[in-house]
Amino acid sequence: MSNCREQIKNLAYSVNDGLIAYIIIHDKIFKEAATFKSFLKNIFGCAVPMSQLLQNAETLIPLWNGITEKIASFGRDANSSMDEDEKYYFEILSRYAQAVNETVVALAERQRLLNERSKGCHDNSVSWKVYQDAERAYQSAIQKYMAIGQELNNAGHFVF
Repeated sequence: MSNCREQIKNLAYSVNDGLIAYIIIHDKIFKEAATFKSFLKNIFGCAVPMSQLLQNAETLIPLWNGITEKIASFGRDANSSMDEDEKYYFEILSRYAQAVNETVVALAERQRLLNERSKGCHDNSVSWKVYQDAERAYQSAIQKYMAIGQELNNAGHFVF
């Protein structure tokens, strides 16, 4: 087995670990902010502050920037050393990591807008339309990474 194949596997494991971190934070945000129970918590002042949910989302940005940079660096250094199967899988892995990175950025932007709206100022600069646009961008990013993820899963046999 080639050294490139092992390195690609390690990158794939890093991507998987980053995906798990993203899913945990995504689920926490939606559990805290998108249920009837969360609505009741907000009424009674027991909810997790929007600023905390924003911080949670923002912790993903450096994590995913690091993952995508590791992948890009490997691609620059090892492109000529990879065989065709490795190149095929690596290209999909690269697109997938970039798509998840974009999803993380969209989540943080969505949370930033929700945090601003939660401050309740009369002259709140974050309109419902701006928030809805951010929500649509986030949902679109999710669909994109999931579609590429299916492609990645189907190509797993090329490296694993």
